This record gives sequence, structure tokens and C-alpha cells, in this order.
Amino acid sequence: MTLWDGLFLGSVLLVFVLSVRIAYSALRGRWALATRLGRWLGVFIAAYAVALVSSAVLIPRQIYAPGIRRCFDDWCIAAVGAATTDDHGVWAVTVEVSSVAKRIRQRAPDARVEVEDRQGRRYESAGGRLSDEVGPGESFRVRLPFELPNGVKPAGLVVHHGDFPGVLIIGADRSFLHTPALMKLAQ
Repeated sequence: MTLWDGLFLGSVLLVFVLSVRIAYSALRGRWALATRLGRWLGVFIAAYAVALVSSAVLIPRQIYAPGIRRCFDDWCIAAVGAATTDDHGVWAVTVEVSSVAKRIRQRAPDARVEVEDRQGRRYESAGGRLSDEVGPGESFRVRLPFELPNGVKPAGLVVHHGDFPGVLIIGADRSFLHTPALMKLAQ
């Protein structure tokens, strides 16, 4: 857990407690207190939103070298390589899915990858499975086909592993308006 994850969890707790307190004050007819707490809640949410957007603009995009493993909790993925399969823009990207868990088998049913070209355009995979179960310390490789326009070469992979709550975490590479991390491809 990072400092930003802790800040997000603390913020969720604060918003919950203030919301309950506002509701309780309103039910008891203490409108002045409910209004004051509502203003505090609004100021806090606005400040958090400004910090979220500012971090997305100011923190540079993370770039991972080819073959470097990127982990989401205990589920990890690495871009192994890419090669063209024909002259019609079909590329096969090999990724390695692994687990650093100690005891449990797991899967990532919401995981997906996109290939990003050198101009920043992204392309969805035409198939392949990342959601197979992986055991503790195990790994498997998957070849994912991507159809790119003729003459376009992939620069790297963008990994999506669930959008919530990452979209609301300050400083996270998948936070609101932040450019997601790029895993470079060896070609």
C-alpha cells in the first residue's frame, strides 16, 4: 500500500463519517450544524478533486522497460515481446502473467491490454486470455493478436486492471485524467 492508497482510504472514511453526521444533525433538527458540516464536506471534496487533477497533470507517465514485471497486488504481467505475423498489420504480442502470492490461486477477470503505437493511438486485442487462473509462484505466457494499420509499429502495452478505485487515487497511474503507464515492447 502506498501513501496515496492510505490517503484515499482515509478520505473515504472521512466522507462517510461526515455524511452520517450531517444526516444525524438534519434528523435532529440541527440545521446550522448540518449546514456547517456540509460546507466542510464540500470543501474537502473540492480540494481532493483539485489534488487528483493536479497530480494527473504534473506527475509524468510511468514507462516500464521491456520484460519488467508490473504487479497489481499479487497478480503480475510483463511484456515479453512483439513480432509481426504477416504483411497486413497483424502483430502478436507475448505477455507473461505471473503470481507473487504465497498461498492462493488467483485470476484477473477484468484485466485487458491495449497496444499503443508511437503516435499514442491504442488498439484492442483481437483475442487471447489473461484471465486464466495462476497459482502461487506460477506463471504462463499468452500471445495476444493485435490488428494495426499497415506500416504502424507498436510502442508498448497499456494494461487495464479494474478502473475502481484507481481512478480516484491521487498519484495512481490509472487515476482520472492521468496517462496510464506504458510497458515498452522489445521488437
